[in-house]
Amino acid sequence: MEASRVKEISTSMIRRMFEVVESAKKKGIDIISLSIGEPDFDTDSRIIEFACKAKKEGYTHYTSNFGLDELREAIAERYGVEKEEVMITTGGSEALLNASLAFIERNSEVLIPSPNFLSYFVYSKLCEAKTVQVKTHPEFRLNVEEISKALSEKTSVVFLNYPNNPTGVVEDEKTLKEVVELAQERKAIVISDEIYDQIYYDKKPVNLVDFENVVVVNGFSKSLAMTGWRIGFTIADKKLIDSMLKVHQVNGVCAPAFAQKAVAEAFFSGIFDEVTENMRKVFKERRDYVYKELKRIGFEAVKPEGAFYIFAKIPEQFENCMQFVEKLVMHGVALTPGIPFGEGNEKYVRISYACSMESLKKAVERIEKFMDEYR
Repeated sequence: MEASRVKEISTSMIRRMFEVVESAKKKGIDIISLSIGEPDFDTDSRIIEFACKAKKEGYTHYTSNFGLDELREAIAERYGVEKEEVMITTGGSEALLNASLAFIERNSEVLIPSPNFLSYFVYSKLCEAKTVQVKTHPEFRLNVEEISKALSEKTSVVFLNYPNNPTGVVEDEKTLKEVVELAQERKAIVISDEIYDQIYYDKKPVNLVDFENVVVVNGFSKSLAMTGWRIGFTIADKKLIDSMLKVHQVNGVCAPAFAQKAVAEAFFSGIFDEVTENMRKVFKERRDYVYKELKRIGFEAVKPEGAFYIFAKIPEQFENCMQFVEKLVMHGVALTPGIPFGEGNEKYVRISYACSMESLKKAVERIEKFMDEYR
């Protein structure tokens, strides 16, 4: 029998979109997917060489649950913390689950600004908590007063994610600090998902590593285009790290040793910043193009300041985002509907520009042609 905590989780939206795309392909329609959530870059060849060398040197066994010391030290130096405040995980997702299981109490409240990364809502359900959402539309900015009203003595965890998936918004330092302090007053833990902190354009993101009640989750899937390598990390006060270790030691155990060593070498060799800077330049060019074209076609959208998504409002003639994406896919473009990202997103779609400029230009042409049929 399926556990009740899992019964609360629906996969119907994902399954439905998969079936819609597959149906279009069977009809011979060429699909350009702007729904992907990973960089289209391959991992830098030098990092691959580091990993191959590490395997030959014997980095094929378990590491400490905390991770390789050299990688922890490199991360600690970069973020201005102690090595003991860093733990390596099997991707950022494992880190998020570890933190959720460690700090979300059953029947407590979990505060999630909307729109936000869809997995946070799942973690809340898995931990049998009540999800409290605070809408941030239309500018997708946190309203400290609204956050304060939504926080209560029952709040166990607040999820923050800046740069944000799906909006690309980078929140102000003052606002974030006020939210963290409000959470601290309620004795709540803030889980700050900073996985996109290296992908920004006009405004550098704030890292919340200096707060005792904050668990920072990060990794190298986005910054180094290493989604398949599964290297994430958490930065937190030692007491919080110890709580998450209780989950990590029976969940992820440790990230692949050779992959940890390869990332450490990327830091030591000085190529980390080179790789991320090159990606930023390409993503910025794509962002500028897609944002300009969407506005020209008639979409409402907030210009992304980070990550590689635009959360666009669909035209009024469409009933909701599901109707829009299901019709659009038959014209050769797949987008992500806004509904899974929280309340108030029925009229939004997430558009990823983590694909080639050639594909983006073709997709824009198809979207414009599709829109012309409904004007």
